[in-house]
Amino acid sequence: WKKKTYFSIVQSYSLAKSRSFLSGNEDPKPKGFSG
Repeated sequence: WKKKTYFSIVQSYSLAKSRSFLSGNEDPKPKGFSG
C-alpha cells in the first residue's frame, strides 16, 4: 500500500504542477509535453 500511496501522491503533485503551469505561466511548454 505504501507504493500505491506514494504513486498517487506523486501523480496528484505532478497533475497540480502541470495545471498551475498551464493556467499561470505563459512560458513555452516543457520538452516532451504534448497537449
